[in-house]
Amino acid sequence: MSTLQRRIEGARRFLTGTAVRKVITGVVAVLLAGSSLAVNWQSLFPKKSEPDRSISLNAPEDSSTIHRCVEFVSGHGIIPKGQHLWVAVMTGSSAEGERRLTLVGKGEATQTSTKGMGRWKAVQVNVGGATRMNYHYRLFAILLSDATHSMIVNSAVNVTDYDAEVDPVPGQARWRIEYADLPGKRSDPVEVIRNGKNEKVCTSKSS
Repeated sequence: MSTLQRRIEGARRFLTGTAVRKVITGVVAVLLAGSSLAVNWQSLFPKKSEPDRSISLNAPEDSSTIHRCVEFVSGHGIIPKGQHLWVAVMTGSSAEGERRLTLVGKGEATQTSTKGMGRWKAVQVNVGGATRMNYHYRLFAILLSDATHSMIVNSAVNVTDYDAEVDPVPGQARWRIEYADLPGKRSDPVEVIRNGKNEKVCTSKSS
């Protein structure tokens, strides 16, 4: 065996020796662990996720019985700049398929908190006419642009079932206006039932 062959054979034996195998195994294990840690880094140290700030309507609750004058409607979400959040009413349940929506005076919501998911609230929302006892309704929140909001407020008329002494002033009187549809992002609807009493609309006395 030549000198070169002896050197090659010695190097082969060294590389196949127990100590070297342990070193190589250790290096491979560290590399594999490092790649696994890189893959699972997101699960070990997840980024703080932002809360869901999309618009939802939470009160009144689904399937609840309500008065004709709902003292307040509220939910979660952030009202974007340049938009207005309104509470809209649809007659009937989802199964009945009525699509016409009604916006009620003072139905515009105000932002009550911007923390976390955010909170909004609309006060004194009229639901249905005087004779609509035990009717089903759907309530939802809808975001409207400045232009649509201005159109609504400027075209508001007093059609509050002819309740006495109602002055048709938008934002003060109990007015409502109906639309086949309006563009704007909506919350999921909440289905409610009017109680069995013949009640008056909201008045300034109950605000």
